[in-house]
Amino acid sequence: MKKEIKNKRSHYGYYGLGYFHLIVGVDIVLGIVVRMFLSKAIGIIVIAFGLWSLLGYWVGMHFSKQHEPYDLSDILNLKGDEKVLDVGCGLGKATIGVAKLLNKGKVIGIDIWDRIDIINASPERAYENAEIEAVSDKVEFRTGDAFSIPFHDNSFDVVVAASLLDSFGSDSKRLKFLSEALRVLKPDGKFLSMEPLRNLGMVIACPLLAWKFLSKKRCIDLLEQAGFTNLEYKYKNEMGHFLVEKRR
Repeated sequence: MKKEIKNKRSHYGYYGLGYFHLIVGVDIVLGIVVRMFLSKAIGIIVIAFGLWSLLGYWVGMHFSKQHEPYDLSDILNLKGDEKVLDVGCGLGKATIGVAKLLNKGKVIGIDIWDRIDIINASPERAYENAEIEAVSDKVEFRTGDAFSIPFHDNSFDVVVAASLLDSFGSDSKRLKFLSEALRVLKPDGKFLSMEPLRNLGMVIACPLLAWKFLSKKRCIDLLEQAGFTNLEYKYKNEMGHFLVEKRR
């Protein structure tokens, strides 16, 4: 078993794979219908639009390096003994990235294990990634809801969340999650939100998905409304990294 794990590569799943391909499929079928019964030129444009979005999705997945955990060494300045929470951890891409920065600390990842968002998502697959990356002694994966985080107030030194704000359909839900993240943070604790941002490049590369993502300004406004302070921002690997603090 150890040999099998040693020779495997970690993989953190393809986000929204089934959902996105369904949208592209509908777009292509619509284009075929339009081409057959209404306008050949418009039908071709609709089909090309879907195929371009599909290409943009897979190019985005390539650059997101789903075989590698996040490298957060230049973003999180940790002592190594922190207690960290990863909300919406998925298969552990951020959880394991943080664990690599710890020696005596621990990261707990919580998720509802939505198999529509990530096919075959499960704690078992997340633990397997942790074993492959040799950090299984520093991580723990549990079932937990971002809107009702199952921990007491002031429990964590750091809370992280990757691609979570854009997964909620309204600002009220986003603020509900952010209030929960703020609640479980210790005073002066750090919250790191990592989000793919809607910008011109995103609109051009993947027009069918661009509407789903937030802008940099929108993310900052939400963090400020939630009560976080001392924002530090960095754009890295096609993601906006927003590092903020809980007031003492």
